Amino acid sequence: DASETVQVSTSPAEKKEEEGERDAWGAKTEYMLALIGYAVGIGNIWRFPYLCHRYGGGSFLIPYIIMLFVMGIPMFCLETCLGQLTNKGAPGAFAAMHPLFRGIGYAAMVVDLICS
Repeated sequence: DASETVQVSTSPAEKKEEEGERDAWGAKTEYMLALIGYAVGIGNIWRFPYLCHRYGGGSFLIPYIIMLFVMGIPMFCLETCLGQLTNKGAPGAFAAMHPLFRGIGYAAMVVDLICS
C-alpha cells in the first residue's frame, strides 16, 4: 500500500533535540574536569614558562598573574555561570542579558578560535 509511511526510530539525542532539551553533565566531577581541560592546556603548563625564561621575560609574569586574577578568572566564571544559567552557547547566553550583547558572545568565540 503506497499510503503507508515508515517511521524511523530516532535516537535519544534526536528526541531531546526535537523537544528543545539539551544534554547535561552526569556528575559535577565530569563538569569540573572538562572545565579544567578547557582552561589549562599543555601550552600553559610547559611552553609559556619555558619561553618566558628563555627570552628573559620573567618580569612579564607579574602583570600576567595580576591580569589573570583581575580579568581572566572573573570573565571565565561569568561566561561559565551565564552558560549554565541559560543553557545556551556564548552568543545566546549574552543575548539573554541584552540583545546587543550577542556580539560579546561572538567575540568570545573568535578569541577562543584564535587561541586554540
